[in-house]
Amino acid sequence: MIDLTDIPFVDGHMHPPLRVQPSTLAEYRRPWYEGHDEDVALVADLVPYRWGIRELAGWIGCEADDAAVHAAVAAKEPAAWLGSLCERSRTTGLVLDTGYPIPPDGLSTAEVRALGVDVAPLLRLELVAGTLLADAPSFGAFLEAFDAQLASARSDGYQGLKSVVAYRTGLAVELVDAAAAEQAFARNRGSCRIVEKALLDFLLVRSLATARRDDLPVQLHAGYGDRDLDLRLVDPLWLRPLLESGVADGVPLVLLHGAWPWTRGAAYLAAVYPNVWLDVATCIPPLGMQALLDTWRQALAVAPLSRIQASSDAAGLSEHVALGAERCRRSLGIAVAELVGSGELSAGAAEDAAQMIMGGNARALYW
Repeated sequence: MIDLTDIPFVDGHMHPPLRVQPSTLAEYRRPWYEGHDEDVALVADLVPYRWGIRELAGWIGCEADDAAVHAAVAAKEPAAWLGSLCERSRTTGLVLDTGYPIPPDGLSTAEVRALGVDVAPLLRLELVAGTLLADAPSFGAFLEAFDAQLASARSDGYQGLKSVVAYRTGLAVELVDAAAAEQAFARNRGSCRIVEKALLDFLLVRSLATARRDDLPVQLHAGYGDRDLDLRLVDPLWLRPLLESGVADGVPLVLLHGAWPWTRGAAYLAAVYPNVWLDVATCIPPLGMQALLDTWRQALAVAPLSRIQASSDAAGLSEHVALGAERCRRSLGIAVAELVGSGELSAGAAEDAAQMIMGGNARALYW
């Protein structure tokens, strides 16, 4: 393993920590788990969770069980705890998906910046659209309001966009005409959660023009995530028709979660389309070391080094950021060492690659 301890970490995708620490053990376990609430006890049997609890217990100085860790964390002030963990893990930047937890449940961008950490906030498209849908008197008024919010995203301080279309209807995003989108709009009225595929696809494609104009990267969930997605439909290869259509040309599209288990396809897209990036999450979803190593190996074997970034996908807990940084250093350190051992990279080139992946690529993309 190459020692990556001294390389700063920029978390390429994460969510703001909760403003109030989870009060029960079940609530504490929830952000670590991708299944249903009633099954959250299963997280205690996941190897990555047990590793994380053991690491945290060592850092905190408590018993190595999740009840003790939860009790210790529950007593900490959330913003100060995040600051201490960023300092410990040498995390110098956070790309912050502000769409979850929904404000004001999570710390604000200003509160996180006050800790001395660079922050690049993202605007979630489906949250904007869902909020507007409830009060829109017509499809035309809805589109006008949606376009206006996106047009002001950069001036409002956002440094990128995020879409969860994968969770709703999958990544086979189609070019939808306005008439079909309006019909879908009518069917979706009465709910702030947009689930109509035609409307979701239409809005995502519509947002690309603003993203291109204002140099806003667009993050797309891909692969393993919450149970409400259909894993078969979140293979990023479904995006190929969209990429071939030209409507996304010039817009950086960042595929999240390493697209696991579809990493190979995601790496291929990053290799052949210059506007595709691959983000490898190292804490959430909960993948064991072998799965992480396989993800890094596939990414490094196919994708350009300049198109790979790392993240924790922290889901409301500050601990996830630091654990993601630690897990990244360990797993990526092994993966790049293997490239040195095989003669594919020199030791210096391997360290340079790690610096790019752990922070340089994200800084070039979002700041």
